[in-house]
Amino acid sequence: MKHKKIIIWSAAAAAVAIIGAISTVLYLRYGRLTPDLIMNAETVGSSSEIELIWEDCYRGSVRLTDNGQTVAEQKLDGSKNGTVTFPSQPVGSYTVELVSSFGKVLDSEQLTVTDSRIFAEQTVTQVGDATAIRIQGEDLGEDAWIGIYERGKTPGVDDSFLWQPVSDSIAGTSIYYPPQMRGSINLFNRYAGQYTAYLFADEGYTILGSWDFETQEDPDTLAMRWEPNQEVSTPGDSYGQVVLVGRPSSPDKESLWICWGSDNQPLKGYEPLFCLNAYDHYPVSGQISACSVFPEGATQLLACADDDGKPGEVMISVSIQPELRHIETEEPNFSFAAISDTHVTGFLLGHNNWNYFRALNQIMDVEPAVDLIINNGDITDNGSEKEYRVLNQIEGLIRNLPPVYYSIGNHDSDKNRSDFEQLRTRFLEQTGTDEVYYSFVENGCTFIILGNEGVVGSDDPDYAYLSETQLEWLDQTLSEAEGFAFVFVHQPLFETVAATYEVSDLSASDEVKEIVSKYPNTLVISGHTHRSLSGTVALVKDGNAGYLHDGVVCAVWDGVQDTDDSQGLILSVYDDHLLIEGRSFEKDAWLPLCSWRIGLDSSAKQ
Repeated sequence: MKHKKIIIWSAAAAAVAIIGAISTVLYLRYGRLTPDLIMNAETVGSSSEIELIWEDCYRGSVRLTDNGQTVAEQKLDGSKNGTVTFPSQPVGSYTVELVSSFGKVLDSEQLTVTDSRIFAEQTVTQVGDATAIRIQGEDLGEDAWIGIYERGKTPGVDDSFLWQPVSDSIAGTSIYYPPQMRGSINLFNRYAGQYTAYLFADEGYTILGSWDFETQEDPDTLAMRWEPNQEVSTPGDSYGQVVLVGRPSSPDKESLWICWGSDNQPLKGYEPLFCLNAYDHYPVSGQISACSVFPEGATQLLACADDDGKPGEVMISVSIQPELRHIETEEPNFSFAAISDTHVTGFLLGHNNWNYFRALNQIMDVEPAVDLIINNGDITDNGSEKEYRVLNQIEGLIRNLPPVYYSIGNHDSDKNRSDFEQLRTRFLEQTGTDEVYYSFVENGCTFIILGNEGVVGSDDPDYAYLSETQLEWLDQTLSEAEGFAFVFVHQPLFETVAATYEVSDLSASDEVKEIVSKYPNTLVISGHTHRSLSGTVALVKDGNAGYLHDGVVCAVWDGVQDTDDSQGLILSVYDDHLLIEGRSFEKDAWLPLCSWRIGLDSSAKQ
């Protein structure tokens, strides 16, 4: 009898183990038992596509039904998370269903397709969130405007909460965000209630359409939004701020990573934007600078819980409307890398040398391939012959390395108070140039390299002297330039990028500023400060000219000590704009706060 019990218990244990193993396999293969269906908008226009996200489901389909009849269906592609897009549908109420391989409905949502001239994507929003208000139709007139009123108030008699002319919308779209609208009260930061959005035909109160919506307050729900800057005028432009409102049930200063996302997952190959600490009912924000763009493939903003210093579980997501996303429809005319401060040492296996080798390898992996590389000064640590030999060895290890052009930095010229002429001659011989300043043309763009001509006017070994002859040459070269002109100088100009607001190590900083300010489409690129591209002033636009910091390859300095990070830039030139992307070589990832688009001024000399 005892043996029978042992056999029975053993069989039971084996059965439990088998069931557990099968459950584990099914979980790993097919996701959670309650997969999710996420709608970017619960109301869409009758001429708009319908975009939906599924989460934690590998097999099955997403289908659109009308009174139980399937009107459209798409199978999942085998990924754990993903996006499906349905074509526009007739006006009506629909059910969207996530269906398993066996036909079981795993999740469902209600969707409204409307032909209203004005509507809100979400009928109910959380206090702190913002819904996109859309308009449909043409021939609205240049004086059409949108007003938001408390429900029951009468336009023309009662005051609106918020208002905005239709002509102030983001170019090429019909999207309006209430926080962007004019008015003295930011409705969505503080107030729960019922409201009506009106579309008026003129500067008066002729109503073309209206839509009711409301805001509710759930103290246990996070709220997040992207607020575009008033200057945003081009699809793809992410200039603005990310606003987060906390929840009382969470600990004070709850750390959340804000990331670009897709399919409810952080965008692969990108670092987080920043970390925000959520406070109860008090909005906190992170800034996205002017000229910034949504990364290719980003469809969402995500707030992720902290998981040991990196993004973990997604706590809240906000959709980036399709027409706002950044999509390059053409290949660039050409691309190049801008790096600096490699500080190659005489020991081949040294830290700086490894960072340079790694940076070159990642640059070579970028698609499309770069056509050239600019190493913008401090290419060596002391300007010795041995360091140049190691530099050549490192570059010789890279297959199909494109041409590399160099500027002279303080470490290459006179950092250690050595003989300047000897070091200058060595730099010229090793880099194959005739002078410390020179220029060349690539694909219609002019590249100008400026350089230190000697220790004149200062005993500071970091100081760079530009002669009057060099300045006149710069002016003349820029006057002949067509398309974009890139001016490289190791030491940054005074009061431009990070760490330049106290002193400049460039003798002719004001003179260079005066010269470049005369020529549109000119970008001055510098190194030297060793500051991070993220979280600092990396790009400054000042009239015609732009000023850009290109990072540091050897080791980013955080203001106190060197870190493990290593950074640089990839620049891609198109017919009508320039795309700049910052990269962390240490993390093998793009830096989302360092992704800028600068338009080509077509009125300038071509």
